[in-house]
Amino acid sequence: MILAKIKKKLPEMAPGFRKIGAYILDHEQSVAFSSIYNISEVIGVSNATLVRFAKSLGLSGYQEFKREIQEEMRYRLSPFEKVALQELDTLPAEKRLQKLFQNEINNLRITSEAMKIDDVLRIVSRIYEARKVFASGFGATAHVVKAFQYAFTGSLNKEMSMVTGSVSDYSPSLKFFGKDDIMLLMTFPPYSDEVRHVAKVVKERGGTLILFTDSAACPVYHLAETVVKCSTNSLVLANSYVSLLCTLNIIVHMLFLCSKDTSIESMRETISMQENGYITIQEPY
Repeated sequence: MILAKIKKKLPEMAPGFRKIGAYILDHEQSVAFSSIYNISEVIGVSNATLVRFAKSLGLSGYQEFKREIQEEMRYRLSPFEKVALQELDTLPAEKRLQKLFQNEINNLRITSEAMKIDDVLRIVSRIYEARKVFASGFGATAHVVKAFQYAFTGSLNKEMSMVTGSVSDYSPSLKFFGKDDIMLLMTFPPYSDEVRHVAKVVKERGGTLILFTDSAACPVYHLAETVVKCSTNSLVLANSYVSLLCTLNIIVHMLFLCSKDTSIESMRETISMQENGYITIQEPY
């Protein structure tokens, strides 16, 4: 963690850097959400000095330094505290919209840059090879899982079981998980306790665990065969799910294209089922 690193190195720093480090440790929240110009003015140093300070910590520059602090703050701040620090409500509507859009664009960019094509291809291959496919998420992520399942089963010739809700809710589905199955587990701060149980069952039964999360701080990070790190920084709420939804959508598309003929037939069957359903419910009793 970057703040712990600053604290450890502080006694050995040159006076100028020590001044910067001390200010950051005393004002970590405001530093995380203020511009380099504001911080340099408050501390009384140049922007270039702040950049050099960041590089002395092994980072590429001040922007990476700021992201590191923001990442740490995400685990400590409630949504309303983040809003207060961002002061988004004081900006003109157009500027506010630009900032919100740019934040999501940054999430997508960071996720895309961190994603390895080999990992995506491995996930697609594992899904095709699996006897059964399971997807799991809790809290807000459970709704993402539901949307993912809808897109998956609606367009692909394969079933997906959801593992969400309380232990009592998901145990009837999880009991069918076996060594030839795959679990797509999604979890973001605050990480739910249920993910540890789900991951434990998957590993004990010798199945494949694919994890979608934000960082190595995730409690089941070390148990996954493949990890897809999704940037979920939000300027207002606890998490943004834009990059996760985009990643899952891409996986569905990749699966569809890998078996286009059978996928098209499956989609036709889904549409036919829907059309017949609408006809039926419109018929008089």
